[in-house]
Amino acid sequence: MRNLGKLFLALCLLTVGGVTVANAQVERGPQIEANVPFAFVVGDTKLPAGKYQIRTIDGVANEVLEIRSDNGRTAVVFDTVQAQLEGDRIQHKTELVFDKVDDLHFLAQVWVAGSMTGNELTKSRMEKRLTKDGSQLEQQSVAAVMKRMKP
Repeated sequence: MRNLGKLFLALCLLTVGGVTVANAQVERGPQIEANVPFAFVVGDTKLPAGKYQIRTIDGVANEVLEIRSDNGRTAVVFDTVQAQLEGDRIQHKTELVFDKVDDLHFLAQVWVAGSMTGNELTKSRMEKRLTKDGSQLEQQSVAAVMKRMKP
């Protein structure tokens, strides 16, 4: 009986170890890299100007994204909805689109070259309030690149 318990424990450890090694060898998905030249807001979080990576963290729907600073100190997870280009158009460049209201930039959309769909963020309470107060909204885009990450 005692040997059976040890055998079961050994099998559990081998299974967990095998799964860990297999996960480490799976190639991580693509991520977008961009150098944003101005401070901006994602949801309710203000982020400073700098280099950022954006990646999906929901492997099925691709609607939950994470933006992480290049130094890894700041990360924000946010929900999006699918954005569709008009007609049968295909996005020609990878880019981040920002809504500029007064002096504030709000991340509004994420587009990947070669796709007909992108990701759109819901407007934050702050952005809604500013535009309701009559502030003008203009859009600015920042070029980005798609990188495939290796394990």
